[in-house]
Order: sequence, then structure tokens, then C-alpha cells
Amino acid sequence: MKPTRRPPLPAEFRETSNLMGLYYIVHGLVLWLGSGWLAYAIYQHAAWPLWLRVVAMALPVISSGFGMFYMGSLGHEGFHRNMNRHQDVSMVMGMLASLGAPLFLSVGVNIYHWRHHLHTNTPQDPDLQLYRGNRNLLAKMRVSLDTNLYCVRNVVRLILARDKLDRTFPLSAARMRFYACLNVVMVAAATTGYVALALAAPTLFVFLVLAPAIVAQLYWALHPYIEHGDTADVEGNNARNCTSPVLRFMLMGYTYHLCHHLYPSVQTHRLPALYRHLKAVGYVRDEDTTETSLFGAIRIGATQVLRS
Repeated sequence: MKPTRRPPLPAEFRETSNLMGLYYIVHGLVLWLGSGWLAYAIYQHAAWPLWLRVVAMALPVISSGFGMFYMGSLGHEGFHRNMNRHQDVSMVMGMLASLGAPLFLSVGVNIYHWRHHLHTNTPQDPDLQLYRGNRNLLAKMRVSLDTNLYCVRNVVRLILARDKLDRTFPLSAARMRFYACLNVVMVAAATTGYVALALAAPTLFVFLVLAPAIVAQLYWALHPYIEHGDTADVEGNNARNCTSPVLRFMLMGYTYHLCHHLYPSVQTHRLPALYRHLKAVGYVRDEDTTETSLFGAIRIGATQVLRS
């Protein structure tokens, strides 16, 4: 029988590695920009026929898109102090990394993310409130756009002091207001850089920004449903672990989402080992909350998106 109470966290999972926080950024940059540059180099190889270049570019473009998605996700890790043991350093590292996702104000997610953890899959869950009204395919496919607009709204309301943070929120309103202002400045600077690249080298912009952004947006449209679709609203069954080796490599354990909900302070590269521990003590059962393949995860997300 599955234990009803969350097991205590073993000591080996409690320490935050500052070095791994830096590695997350390096990993994301290599996956995003390295793969994008490879796709660009293949396209520039005029000796190959176009059809062959298109086929050869497919995998690097997809990898680059997942790299961009991963860079955006590091804003979330920064909020959870998983980038550095010092909260302020972790937040700034997360915001800097998330600039890899164009126009994304990561602090806008952080503001209400705490409530998502407290009220997962319930009417008080802000993520559920954001996505549950999406009844048709077009609405579900614009999840990323809705999220970006939601982030802008949250940041503006925080800066203008129109919203109050939950009393249990781990950071003060003044600190979050500072982070929100800093995030706006950062995103404005990054956007200027993206525009400059588009004007100076439009083909390179396509492969480093536009093409990976399309892939990232498509996966972003699926991932809320992959993480929480058809899961319960009780601890231990309110999210899904996706243990695909491909996703584990590209996203550094980020898709072990149930483990993250149980222990948000554990860095993502340790979540696969934590998952194995939770299985060993009988708390996690694969048939309930685990998807083991990349295509299985995509199928779950696509099924939810296509469901009317």
C-alpha cells in the first residue's frame, strides 16, 4: 500500500549546488544556440540539395527549441532557489537565463507560482484558472501567448502595488517588486538585442531565435497538460513524472514534475534519483503518475489539447 504521508527528504537531496546552477545555464545555452548554429551551418552548406538540408536541419532545430524552452524554465528554478544557495543570486541567475525565451517575464510566473504549489489542480490554482477556459484547439495552442500576457499583467500589477502576495510567500513584496522592475529592464535589453540580430543577420536570426521559438511554443502548449493533465488534486498524485531519457537529457530532469511538487527545493538534476528513492519506499507508483517515453508524453499533451 502506498504511504499516505510524504516521506522525509534524504540528506543527499537537500544541498543546493552552486556549480550545477551555472551548469544549467551552460547546458541550456549549448542546447539552444549550439543546435541552432548547427542548423544554420547545415542550411549554409550549398553543396547539399535543399531537401537534404531540410532533413538534416530538423533534429538540430528541434533540439534548439527545447534548449530555448529550458532556458525559460530556469526562471522557475531561480525562484525556488535551485540555481544558487543565496536566494537573490538564484533569482537573478534565473531571470538572466530566462532571457533566452524572447519576451518572457519570468517574474510574472513566479508571483503566483507559490499558489500553484499550495493549491495544485484545485479551483484556487492560478494555472488551472489560466488554462481551464481553453475549450477549443486554437485556445489551447496559444497557451504560451496567454502565459506571456498573464506574466505582463502580473508584473504590472505588482509594480503598481495593485496585487498582494500570499502571506506564506517566501519573499517580501518589496523584493519581488524590485525583481519585477529588474526583469522588465532585462527583457527590454534582450529584446533590443534580438531586434538588432534580426536586422543585421536575418537568416541567423531565423535559426537562433525564430525557428527554436516556434518549437518551444509548440512544446509549451503541451507541457501544462503533460505535467498535470488527468491527475488528481491531492499531494502525491497531482502531477506527472516524465522519465524519458531524451527529456531527462535535454531538460536536466525538469520533467520529473511530481517529484518537484513534492520537494520544490531539490535541484532538477537530482530529481531522477529522488524518483527512484520514492519508488523504492513505495510512495510513487509508475502506473499512477509516470510516463516513460518522449512520444508517450507528447501523446498525453496532444490528447489533452485535442480534447474538446
